Amino acid sequence: MSEWTDLTQTVDQNSPTLPPLHPDPEFEDFAVLEEDGYNSTILHLETHCGTHMDAPTHFLSKDTYRTIDEITVDEMIAEGVILDFSHKNPNTAITRAELETRAREHNLSQGDYLILNCGMKPASTEQYLQEFVYPEEEAAEFMIEKNIACFGIDALSADKPGADLDNHHVHFTLLPEDILIIEGIANLSSVSPGRYDIICTPIPYANRDGSQVRLLVKPKSA
Repeated sequence: MSEWTDLTQTVDQNSPTLPPLHPDPEFEDFAVLEEDGYNSTILHLETHCGTHMDAPTHFLSKDTYRTIDEITVDEMIAEGVILDFSHKNPNTAITRAELETRAREHNLSQGDYLILNCGMKPASTEQYLQEFVYPEEEAAEFMIEKNIACFGIDALSADKPGADLDNHHVHFTLLPEDILIIEGIANLSSVSPGRYDIICTPIPYANRDGSQVRLLVKPKSA
């Protein structure tokens, strides 16, 4: 049995997306085995659907900041921590003090991935779509101080539900510092808080703002 756990959503036409900004995914048969001798599919899929990574250019200029195809292999193979905030009530913020305490327990270090389990499971429910848990702006500032490489969360967004674009404080705090963001993480209930080896592989869409990822974690040996 593999030591690796897959934290990636399975994407289909019913995958939940953040309303009203993001379109639903669509799958179209280009060829079918019975008629064409092979199967092939056309995807109508936004870059921020399913378990996905935001490059800095999701909110910032491509003239200055990195696009998803500029993420290096070394950044895809990393270490990090998973912290448990699944006890938090819906639509509440994770404070800086709460994050600092949990991060200290698991030795959050420079260059780490930081992944938060907020008890969210991908589904078209009111809680998942509109009432998810999120870090406050001061918690994002703590991530900068710790010089993490990437922030991940199981919510649809890293920012407060219903926030307009100008109030996407976590995105506008982290992305200018070249800290990547992963949203829509799945299956975090199957892993415990602690330190992990991490593999995260975005698709290198040329000059684009993000992509789906395959996210795998394995507990660090004691």
